[in-house]
Amino acid sequence: MQTGRLGRLVVARLKPNEDIVDSAEALCASHGIELAVIRGGLGSLIDANLGYLGRHGMKTLAVPGPGVEILSISGEIVIGDSRLQAVVADADGNIFAGRLERGRNLSFITVELTLQEWLPD
Repeated sequence: MQTGRLGRLVVARLKPNEDIVDSAEALCASHGIELAVIRGGLGSLIDANLGYLGRHGMKTLAVPGPGVEILSISGEIVIGDSRLQAVVADADGNIFAGRLERGRNLSFITVELTLQEWLPD
């Protein structure tokens, strides 16, 4: 367990073709934030690539697009070691969940994120 308090809030819109994990880290870096949590997000991805733990180790689930909708997103941002999880839906309404893989989840039209700084004691 970690104690601390919430700090500054950053709300941003990602442009098309920007990776969601790299962009969240760049947002934090540009505001001098070392650790942040995702408070919310919405938008769409070109394709989604989600990691999950299967019976034989880590697996990757590819959700083809274009236009994979983000239904829910959460996690923490630490430069170089972010862990973001999402629930997404494809164009047919099928729902998938897992960890967003770095460099493989590009914004389609737009993605909007709300991040909040975490200041540990």
